[in-house]
Amino acid sequence: METKKFLDKALGSEGFYCVFAFRTSDDRRVQKFYDSIDALIEAAHNLDAEGYDAYFALATFEEAGSRKVDNVKELNTLFLDLDCGPSKDYASQEEAMKALRGFCQQFSLPNPLLVNSGRGVHVYWFLKQSVKLIEWLPVAERLKKLCADNNLLADPAVTADAARVLRVPYTHNHKTNPPSPVEFFGMGMPDPVDFDAFAELLGDDPIPVPSKYVPEGSSAVMDALMGNKENKFGDILRKTLAGKGCEQIKNLITNPAEVSEPMWRAGLSIAKFCVDSDKAAQVISKGHPDYNEHDTMRKMDLIKGPYLCTKFDEYSPDICKNCPHFGKIKSPIVLGQKIKEASEEDNVVELFPEGAPAKQYTIPAYPRPYFRGANGGVYTRTTNADGEVDEKVIYHNDIYVVRRIRDVELGEAIVMRLHLPRDGVREFTVPLTAVTSREEFRKCMAMEGVAVTKVDELMQYTTTWVNELQANTVAKDSHRQFGWSDDNFTSFILGDKQIFADRIEFNPPAPPTAGLFSAFEPKGTLEEWKETMAFYNAEDLELHQFVIGTSFGSPLMQFSPIHCMGLHIHGGSGVGKTTAMNAGLSVWGLPEDLLTDHKDTHNTRMHRGEVYHSLPLYMDELTNAKSWELSDLVYQLTGGRQRGRMASGSNTERHRGRPWRLLAVTSANSSMWEKISRAKAMPTAEAQRILEFDVKRRKFNTKIETDVLIERIPQNHTHAGIKYIQHIMNDLDGVKALIRKVQTRVDEQAGLTAENRFWSVGVTMTLTGLLIAKRIGLIDYDLKNLFNWSIELLKENKRNVNDMGASVEATLNDYIHEHWSNVLWIKSTDDLRKQNENGLDSLIVPEALPRGKLVARYETDLKRAYLVPKPLKAWCIDQQINYTAFVDNLRNSLGARKAKMRLSKGTHMNLPPTDVIIVDCAIGGDDIESLDGSSED
Repeated sequence: METKKFLDKALGSEGFYCVFAFRTSDDRRVQKFYDSIDALIEAAHNLDAEGYDAYFALATFEEAGSRKVDNVKELNTLFLDLDCGPSKDYASQEEAMKALRGFCQQFSLPNPLLVNSGRGVHVYWFLKQSVKLIEWLPVAERLKKLCADNNLLADPAVTADAARVLRVPYTHNHKTNPPSPVEFFGMGMPDPVDFDAFAELLGDDPIPVPSKYVPEGSSAVMDALMGNKENKFGDILRKTLAGKGCEQIKNLITNPAEVSEPMWRAGLSIAKFCVDSDKAAQVISKGHPDYNEHDTMRKMDLIKGPYLCTKFDEYSPDICKNCPHFGKIKSPIVLGQKIKEASEEDNVVELFPEGAPAKQYTIPAYPRPYFRGANGGVYTRTTNADGEVDEKVIYHNDIYVVRRIRDVELGEAIVMRLHLPRDGVREFTVPLTAVTSREEFRKCMAMEGVAVTKVDELMQYTTTWVNELQANTVAKDSHRQFGWSDDNFTSFILGDKQIFADRIEFNPPAPPTAGLFSAFEPKGTLEEWKETMAFYNAEDLELHQFVIGTSFGSPLMQFSPIHCMGLHIHGGSGVGKTTAMNAGLSVWGLPEDLLTDHKDTHNTRMHRGEVYHSLPLYMDELTNAKSWELSDLVYQLTGGRQRGRMASGSNTERHRGRPWRLLAVTSANSSMWEKISRAKAMPTAEAQRILEFDVKRRKFNTKIETDVLIERIPQNHTHAGIKYIQHIMNDLDGVKALIRKVQTRVDEQAGLTAENRFWSVGVTMTLTGLLIAKRIGLIDYDLKNLFNWSIELLKENKRNVNDMGASVEATLNDYIHEHWSNVLWIKSTDDLRKQNENGLDSLIVPEALPRGKLVARYETDLKRAYLVPKPLKAWCIDQQINYTAFVDNLRNSLGARKAKMRLSKGTHMNLPPTDVIIVDCAIGGDDIESLDGSSED
């Protein structure tokens, strides 16, 4: 068998591969990472040739450079290391392999692949598919325990070590003299095993993951499992009297006078740890000659734990051999063991996730035959063919289905809720297609942190939930966007909250929104948030107040036909642009998660716009954006839709959400208008959609006050937005009337017209949002002063746009100058009428000949241009100028006319006549630059 074939089976296909090598002669160690198995094999053989013992890591790793467990990506094997030789666990490899065969037969384990490590035996079971560490560890721990319990002397330090290294086949074990070859026992390749099926062969006893591999506190898993169990002596007695219980207990009860004192104490050890211990002690003790209630209870108090079957057999031999459970259980107390089912009070739980406030949940009753343990977890209770009750654990944490939803992309789906002791509650969506696919279901669970080996049983549990909900509930449409849920303002979606006018309900995650849910989890208090926002209640901070107002105004855009207006703030560093945007975002959520910056792509920003829907979209640091990117950004923002794109893997268009209606704020070090003007002659259309403000530096009293502000903003968020939006829903008519009133005043005071409609709506919604926020006590800014400031902002932007609008003469001038070397510069030929005696045109010496494609002729003495339409039209398109309108302006303003003429007239060039636009104009003023850079009068 080739090493490559072996490692392809032994290792996962994703992540980095690791080689570790050690050379005894000089105590040198080498550890290297590779992105291919071929590179790993080459490195191992090279190191082997240099006298190193070469090993490969059984896991692949997320990042190169670290072989620590927390960097493990996936594993594709379960493995053992059997040490052989003098003073080792096994005297020879033959003895070790014999023990392994017996172990595999005992538990019906599939045949593993065996490698001769030079002295010992390495054992591998290949998995059909790679698994994550969280799935692999419990099964590896169970295998390790099974080996220990059944006297298979595998090295316990190896079996459950996810970062373990073992020898590379066809290298050498240099610890022997001469070095021993590392090779396979036999040449056959066993079939890969199904991970879940293999795990079930190892038994279903829950095995705690060692604390060094998992976060502190995970040992609570075992505590919870044990806390769910209770022992009832009455059940032991009932089974015993029916011939299905413990023969020793039966002997204690039927022959009390013949039982020794140690044997009696053994019986009391079982009684003590049952819920009916007092009654059990009397049943065991009555009839015994030494029975005394006081002494019995005192003796029972001293017992540390239930005695094992081996101890019973030691005290009273020849009885256990007649027991149907002999060798199958460890203690008689197991016969009375049952799961304690949660009561209604138990199902009301309060979790204290780290870094977040406590939250209370009421866990619903699980569908039968499943039930919740008193300390959590999913269990099932059935009756076997003998009429005995069988109980077993499905999963040790609480996990259940919350509701059914319909999603435009996922189709029918379910929302599941997982309770984790340290992380709190995790809610996630699972497509129904995954619930019915074993492999897909396992992947979905593992991605959410559900480490489970009984995939089939958890699938069946989940399917039972689905059937129960289908019989009793109606599937709701998933909300793939935040903000207003419909055009009637019935509810507002904010993270996991669906906010109504009088209540808040749970909103399940959808694929586009799930990743942002945590950003909308309230933090701090409303009062602390208001104190933080009061920082901006000062003179010269009107811009910062206005930015915060856009956050309140954004949801009001739904009352308008305009999809979006933008505010672009620019200026140097340290003027508070980013901090103001963070303050605005804190109305709704955690700013650092909601603010986009220079690292985000255009598509990412537009995706956020679609997902935010009604929430403000703030984009920081657009300084490095290209001119054409900014122009696209403005048009797409104010258009309210993402670009249409094809769905991955299908010939269908990707689903786009409802058009957004929101306010946007962008920041950079320079003007957006000026930057766009580098790519097009007249960016007035963009300027009418974006207000601009040049932020001046303001000196604060101390640096400490700004540091405190920056620190407090992310510590208090979301509370204001919830209160604000519920107020709007409770006063829709009043809000609409207020918007109309504010807009009328804004338009009158600023002299706005239809072409300023974007500015009108954006400023109106911002000021209206601030008015509402002040009415309900969220802010206390001087809004009369801010209104006046806003009017001046509008007037200043109007002046700038009017200055920006290029005249037709200036535009024509720009065109000629950009194509200077493609213009024939020449004097006229006596009004194009004089000819010589041969009937030919008079030859004129050109002042400048075109160096490339001829786009125009300019007669310098008449100051008349002859423009070729095709290149002129192409230039207009590039500059985003309406060609037809421009030609009309040439005709109306400069008397331009269309005609046919030979552009090369008067020269040796013999070009045919062509269509031209004739315009009388002065290019470059009264003087024309000559080719040598001088000028002529």
